[in-house]
Amino acid sequence: MLTAGRVPSGSDWLLIDVGNTFLKWGRYSAISIQNAGKQDHADANNTPLNKSPQVYRLALEHCIVQGRVLLAEIPILAIDWREQACPAMIVISSVAGTRVRNPLLRALEVWHDAPAPRWISSLDEECGVHNRYRNPGQLGSDRWAALIGARALVGSQAALVVVCGTATTMDLLDTEGNFEGGSIMPGLGLMQRSLHERTAALPDASGEYLQYPRQTVDAIASGCLHAQAGAVERVFRQYKDEHPKLICMLSGGAARMLSPRLEIAHRLIDNLVLEGLFHIAMQMAARQAIEHQG
Repeated sequence: MLTAGRVPSGSDWLLIDVGNTFLKWGRYSAISIQNAGKQDHADANNTPLNKSPQVYRLALEHCIVQGRVLLAEIPILAIDWREQACPAMIVISSVAGTRVRNPLLRALEVWHDAPAPRWISSLDEECGVHNRYRNPGQLGSDRWAALIGARALVGSQAALVVVCGTATTMDLLDTEGNFEGGSIMPGLGLMQRSLHERTAALPDASGEYLQYPRQTVDAIASGCLHAQAGAVERVFRQYKDEHPKLICMLSGGAARMLSPRLEIAHRLIDNLVLEGLFHIAMQMAARQAIEHQG
């Protein structure tokens, strides 16, 4: 899947989010950290929440072209990328392990003069987010980037950062930018597939959410969505006791299916991981500029 805007130039950034099922990527206009989204933060903080979530964008305002492929399809990225100028910087978050590293590196070889890709990992602190994991490096880079993206969008408000992918993660970010901890559960698709794989009679087919399901495929789809929504709402209400102005930020491939089922106010974000990578790239570019000046 490819969504195009203007033609990328050699000064743009290539940001890549390698998940457990899909690789998502985007080309973004390079901007200085001094001009980064001050008004966007204010708008996000002043916009009231309601039951009909709005999609908020900051990084996407600078997005030139983006796409998504299954991990098995990574080699075909070279077809899209060879038509584009070599990016000025490549920043990658990957939770898929070494099995996709070589195919991705080969796809990046379409640019003979490409800069070395920067593979991010979770740090003690970055872009205003403080990592309180017992071992900060064990936090998945996708969760770390999503937290940074959420912080950039909500400013000093506390947020429950929910990313609905192969796994559903629910992470708490407090008003000081501290990642206090979070939960992981099977994602919507994984829940549905496990019922088929671990039982003799339940089908592996797509159903739809219904208030009163009257066939098995709909019963599975409805039950799994109830489970996802119930978990998010329970965790949100637990954290809201301590953080009264808590915001729920919802992202990931299954977010649009889950969003209508939630009975809590929330914001729907296209891709919080790429949002976070955009801000990490800005910080990297700022450090690089300082080093060149020195």
